[in-house]
Amino acid sequence: MKITYISHATLLIETGYSIIVTDPWVGGSAYCNQWYLYPKALRPELIKNADYLLYSHGHEDHLHTESLQTINKKVEILYPYSWYGGSKDFFKEVGYNNVKEVLNEKTIVLDKHTCVTYLSNNLDNVMVIECNGKVLVNINDALPSASTQLIEYFISKIKQRWPRIDYVFSSYGGASYFPNTVHCQSKNDKEIAEVREQFFVNNFCKIIDGLQPALAVPFASDFVLLDDHQRWINESKFPRNKIKEYYNSYSQNPGQSEIIEAYPDDFFDTDGFHKTSPYHKIFEEKGFLGYIDTAYEKEIAQKRKPIFISESAAGELIEKVKKHILNKAYIIPENVRKNICFTIKITDANKNNYLKTNFRNKITEFEISSEPGKHDDLLIEIKSQTLHYTLDNEWGGDAIIIGYGVEVHCYNEDVISKEYENYCIRLLSRYPNTKEYLLKTPWRGLKYLMSDSVKRKNIIDKILGKSENILNYSDTRLANRNLWLNKSKCDVCKACNIN
Repeated sequence: MKITYISHATLLIETGYSIIVTDPWVGGSAYCNQWYLYPKALRPELIKNADYLLYSHGHEDHLHTESLQTINKKVEILYPYSWYGGSKDFFKEVGYNNVKEVLNEKTIVLDKHTCVTYLSNNLDNVMVIECNGKVLVNINDALPSASTQLIEYFISKIKQRWPRIDYVFSSYGGASYFPNTVHCQSKNDKEIAEVREQFFVNNFCKIIDGLQPALAVPFASDFVLLDDHQRWINESKFPRNKIKEYYNSYSQNPGQSEIIEAYPDDFFDTDGFHKTSPYHKIFEEKGFLGYIDTAYEKEIAQKRKPIFISESAAGELIEKVKKHILNKAYIIPENVRKNICFTIKITDANKNNYLKTNFRNKITEFEISSEPGKHDDLLIEIKSQTLHYTLDNEWGGDAIIIGYGVEVHCYNEDVISKEYENYCIRLLSRYPNTKEYLLKTPWRGLKYLMSDSVKRKNIIDKILGKSENILNYSDTRLANRNLWLNKSKCDVCKACNIN
């Protein structure tokens, strides 16, 4: 088995009988031109003749439509079965008909020497690939943000079935607008961003320490932001070349797993790791972030010369937003909603680009102006393209929630303590309601539930009143507004057991 690192979460796996590609994002941007591959794929054409295409989940930096369309139309696509349908229809719309939805813990034979097993963590999935006695565990995004209990649960499940693991590939960084693009007087943006990245690196180390692979590769965190006001976030990421040293100081058994710093065109085979990527030399000379301006010179120049939408286009968009807010307001509990007043600023509109929404009176009131409101709880800044995308697409909210598509300015303590910011951001999305969707598709939901041991366990524990045994899909500390927006770096480190 030969494994070539292509870019981000994209691996090219050659078994001798089949060519397998995972989560292809090999060019172009993601989340409305907010995320850019870094480092870039050097030979994206290598994936075009794949026999099998394995997806871990549907986020755009993993299921990237532009990259998908560079692959031959005869490829067999494996996509994890979920409570939410539509994947086959999507792939068919872009020209791919050979699609198989894979149930949790189901093993699929790819060729006479290779098989893959999916392990579901809600909408994320671990993929375990076995080939000629070798075992590759592709964690991607499924566990680094999970609760400690759930990480331990998966480690135990994986080790019971695959006691000897050759490779683990896992993400090691954060991907969320919160808390990096949420600003308030009490918060030091840079310090909080850095400690949050260390939180994810700690979980990476925890995963590697538990699975004990021969080789462990941090990946799937390979993107940068190019807008000037967000480029500081790139600098907050944990240095990739420091992860090996960090792991050896973190691990209870340093040396049991070798941490590999891999870049596009590096590969693994029976002889071990081959450090063939030219990026190693480039980053030694320029530093890891020193190549961004060269790699994306054209894109950065374009961002510094924004194109503003017309006044009429801005007016039409504002009317669209108003209608959506009225239809979606029910997601905010009435006792919370009645206290909120916030403003949306369309950053690429010149006039009348502020929409104030006031829930404080008996009826929802809107006001359009060329300046922010004086008594707002918060201000949300967003580009028109991102706003259209999140309103037009059922999962378009990912461009905000994951893709850093907003800047949020908080003006009082209630925004933090009562989570006004969280409610108002989700007010701009069209995410499907799980319960409502399952009522429309009960058989699909039942099939999904029957295949997911974690969900079944949690339901039983909830019925029996054993709330302490429930496994949280993500670490509850990550969503704690008061912790990340209102506390010092030292306080966050103490709460998250970060040294």
